[in-house]
Order: sequence, then structure tokens, then C-alpha cells
Amino acid sequence: MLCLYVVRRLEGVRWGELGARLVLLFGSALRRENPRDVDLVVFADPGSDGEEIALRVMQAVEEAAGAETDVYVVDDPGDVNCFLLHEALRTGVLLYQDEVGREMLVRAVGICYDFFLPREKLGYTETLLGRVLGNAPR
Repeated sequence: MLCLYVVRRLEGVRWGELGARLVLLFGSALRRENPRDVDLVVFADPGSDGEEIALRVMQAVEEAAGAETDVYVVDDPGDVNCFLLHEALRTGVLLYQDEVGREMLVRAVGICYDFFLPREKLGYTETLLGRVLGNAPR
């Protein structure tokens, strides 16, 4: 069940002024009123100072929601963590977007699609686990 308590608390955050182009909220903050932490994926301008943006976002979210914040900044869609982005898109909520952020997300999704497709077709994960467990042909 989706809990929108944190979403409502974050409605007043001025994401664009913090350097964000797109913000995805995911994780436990969407399932409980008083989450342990707030997990965000933040798309920012290419070449921007990701650490500085993360610190500004953390401070703003901690003030608004009263919870520690984990921020994953994407300033290059080619370097995105596809597993994390997949989880955020699958279970999360879009808090903020502008045109640049949408374009970056589209590029990141395309890159991740290209990453996941052959893994799925080849059974990469299953083969790797089978080898680790010792029951797959070599």
C-alpha cells in the first residue's frame, strides 16, 4: 500500500533551485508514515557538482520530511546504475521534472533497456548463479 505522507511533506521543496532536473522518490518512505530514511534518484545537469547537489537535496529533504536522506545523483545517463533506476521507476513516485530531466530519463531508460535485454535473453543471471552454486555447465 502506498503511503503519500512523505510525498506531501516534500511538495514545497524547490527542486529546480537545488539543481535537480528530475526527482524520483522510492523505498520505505512510500510504505510508512515515519520512514527510517528517504531514498531519491536525482537527475542533474551533465558536468554539475553531484556531491554539492546531493548535499543541498539532503538538507532540504531532511528539513521537510524529518528523515535522513539517501540521494543518488545522475549527471550522465550513460553511467546510471540500471538496477537502482529500475527499482525507483518500478516502485517509486515522480516528484519533480523539467524538460531536461525528462530527456535525461529517456536516455537512461534506453541505456538500461539495452543493458537488461541481452541479460534476460541469455539468462545471464541464472547462468552466473548456477556456476556459483556449481550446478551449471561450463
